[in-house]
Amino acid sequence: MSTWRMRVVIALFISLAVVVVARLVVIQVIEHEEHETFADRTWVIETKGPRGAILDRNGFPLATSIDAWEVHVDTRLWARSDFQPTAASRRLAELLRADESLVLSLAAQTHADGGHHALIAYGLSNALGAQIHAEALHGVQVRKTSSRRYVEGSMAAPVIGLVGRDEQGLAGLEYELDATLAGEAGLLIQEVDGLGQAIPFGPRAELPYEQGATIVLTIDRNLQWVAETTLRNAVEQWDAEGGHIIMMDPRNGDILALASLPSYDPTTIDLDDPDSMALLRSRAASDIYEPGSTMKIVTMAAALDVGIVSPETTFVDTGAVVIGDRTIKNFDLSYHGEQTMTQVLQRSLNTGSVWVVQQLGARKYYEYVYKFGFGQSTQSGLPGEIGGVVTDSTDITWSPAQLATNSFGQGIAVTPLQVVQAYATIARGGEPVQPRLVSAVITEDGVTRFEARTGERAISRETAATLTWMMQAVVDGVLGHPAQVDGWPVAGKSGTSDVVEDGVYLEDESLASFAGFAPADDPRVVVLIRIDRPQGELYGGIVAAPIFSELMAVVLPYLGVPPTAYVAQPGAWKTAPEIEASDRDDESRDGDPDDALAADVDDGTNEDSPVTYIEDEEEVEEGEEAE
Repeated sequence: MSTWRMRVVIALFISLAVVVVARLVVIQVIEHEEHETFADRTWVIETKGPRGAILDRNGFPLATSIDAWEVHVDTRLWARSDFQPTAASRRLAELLRADESLVLSLAAQTHADGGHHALIAYGLSNALGAQIHAEALHGVQVRKTSSRRYVEGSMAAPVIGLVGRDEQGLAGLEYELDATLAGEAGLLIQEVDGLGQAIPFGPRAELPYEQGATIVLTIDRNLQWVAETTLRNAVEQWDAEGGHIIMMDPRNGDILALASLPSYDPTTIDLDDPDSMALLRSRAASDIYEPGSTMKIVTMAAALDVGIVSPETTFVDTGAVVIGDRTIKNFDLSYHGEQTMTQVLQRSLNTGSVWVVQQLGARKYYEYVYKFGFGQSTQSGLPGEIGGVVTDSTDITWSPAQLATNSFGQGIAVTPLQVVQAYATIARGGEPVQPRLVSAVITEDGVTRFEARTGERAISRETAATLTWMMQAVVDGVLGHPAQVDGWPVAGKSGTSDVVEDGVYLEDESLASFAGFAPADDPRVVVLIRIDRPQGELYGGIVAAPIFSELMAVVLPYLGVPPTAYVAQPGAWKTAPEIEASDRDDESRDGDPDDALAADVDDGTNEDSPVTYIEDEEEVEEGEEAE
């Protein structure tokens, strides 16, 4: 740019700056009182439409919004009386049945913070709101808004969450989907009189709000009730601290029920109590634990998929294995001599899991751990979800002993949702599916539906089919296993996790769990049951497995899966059937499993089998600290 052009531009900028400064002086000094008076006569109000509803998968409302009113005070008008008692403040307090000093302090605090409109009360009924509006109190204005209602009270609170006093989400999906549920706020600008009331025919401008969307969950209200009732009864029965019951449809990842204790009631919770606020987190997605023997299924899946073992592969169980300075033993201090891989799972042999992972090697083992989704978020949509803790062989703190303990679910931390996702991967033939809590969003423009999201295959269909057979042998192949359900074949595994506090394993404390799916030949539901710190018993095979049986007898008929003549036959699980990969191309498992799997098997009653049905868990040397 030439010098003369630059001088012209500079001169124009200087002239413009002089004009702007002069106008500011006029507005802020000469016409200050006039503009202040106009501002005092003008309300700029944010308007909100009703918050979108939250429905269960069948359209039943779980959270809705109803018309309500809230009361605001123009702090500039009340400031002229120095927020001292007046006829307006006295009458407003009387109508609200509140202390007048509280009403005045709320207005004064808002004014001190630079706000012009103090929220005094919210969630008022139509009748009370209309009465306050009719009395036209000085500086008081009533606005139409909405109030949140949780139709089923505390049902599914860890999933749904709740809103705060300002109708903004504080927890659960109310928080995670706040912008979608709340919609877009509007603006109302209008002239008011000296009392702060709108002038009927005064200037008015409005930007309409956009109503919040309706969210359709995958949760089934009836199954949620069953899960919560069952969990509550189990926690009471075992005098436990809490627990989880999660049900997932493995075909599409739909979470059909998610119950967690301790929980809260969004209609009564005290948001000023720190202990109550601690209940708001979504424990199934944010709390980690050592999965115990439920993890042995992943270890076996990896070895089967690589091809280094089959169900009939044997190892010699001596009852203990030494890794460095660690001695790892079976949960019941037993030894069994030569055992097949199927028996390793049936008897939940820690020594067998260690042997398998040593054949597999660290690199391959952790590769499959990640394939099954551990160490990363399931992306369920719940707030605060974490990926757990997996310390693999690339970490400087890792040791071979950690590989050994990881193989049976110790020294690795996962979330309940990750365990459900891993078992669903097996149930659906080796392909992971993302847990899904929201199936659709409904707006004025139409319905947006969310399809199932699958991941990269973790194991082959052949491996998944073989592993399912072995998991069925764990339950239906053991005499009197408490997870058995007459009428349906079951595949699963129990787990007994140690409780860790301050880096030390606690004695006589456990997290007792069972994970499985049914029917084993055509899975319709995957379930994780975890009871936290049950008293009088430690093992998942005793505490959690019977709950699975109880649930399946109710859940499967509800899902439209009628019982058959199937009855578990422990003698039919000695030799695994030949499973061709091509036979796994369809999503269903055809045929009667009794026909395919007929063979004699140890029923758990002979002298070499001291354990009849409790296929639990891990034990390390006493006093060992958690890694």
